[in-house]
Amino acid sequence: MGNVWDRTSEFLSANMRALLPVVLLAILLPSAINVLVGGATGAINQMIVQGYALLCALITMWGQLAVAALALDPDGGRARAMAAATGSFGRAVVAMLIVFIVLAILALPVIGVLAASGVDLLALRNGGMMQANVSRGAATFVWIYALLLGVAILVITTRLALLYPVILAEGGVVAAIRRAWALSRGMVWKMIGVWLLFGIVYLVANAAVTSGIGVVLGLVTDMTSPFSIGRILVAILSGLVTTAFTLIVAAFSAKLYRAAITAREGVPAA
Repeated sequence: MGNVWDRTSEFLSANMRALLPVVLLAILLPSAINVLVGGATGAINQMIVQGYALLCALITMWGQLAVAALALDPDGGRARAMAAATGSFGRAVVAMLIVFIVLAILALPVIGVLAASGVDLLALRNGGMMQANVSRGAATFVWIYALLLGVAILVITTRLALLYPVILAEGGVVAAIRRAWALSRGMVWKMIGVWLLFGIVYLVANAAVTSGIGVVLGLVTDMTSPFSIGRILVAILSGLVTTAFTLIVAAFSAKLYRAAITAREGVPAA
């Protein structure tokens, strides 16, 4: 992992000029606007907010693919990386839908128990409190299953961390899922450690921006209006943190794929 990180750092340093347009337009801009729009739920229809969040996720996915493609083939240049991202975009969307459906199916027992107990799932999804008399047995099942589900999600997402590079380099959808799963075998715990480290750094940095800097800006600027200068600045800063995290993860995944291929030349392409 240390060698992969060194290669990632070298790639980012040597190719930042080529990456900059993709990063600004496909990651930073949609991320910042998504934060701004997401904080204006009282002023904008909720369907519009959710629709834009989905659009931002798709644009960011394309940006991740472009970064990974350039990391896989730096000599090909930005134009070839963007073309590779566009050509692989549909497969990446379908693959992520398959993963999402599998995770949703795994979550069905919890949803079923909560629904049977009279919990308003829509209100719960929107941040409301659980207003229902859930029996002790049902509550115990929900907590234990949710804990196991969290572990399962962590393992599954880690095993599929190489999915985008596999799709870019080898193609396929279901075959790419199987291939990414096979390539991560034997290094799951190391990968979990790396992703947790990335996640903790991201959460701390994002909390510092949204809470710390947001409070300071609230003392000198208007933070009440959904589209005030203060909120725009916080959205941009939060977008910068998300952009740095997304950029590093995409490039690291591509370099980890190359390292896994080198270490596992005997793993057949699915």
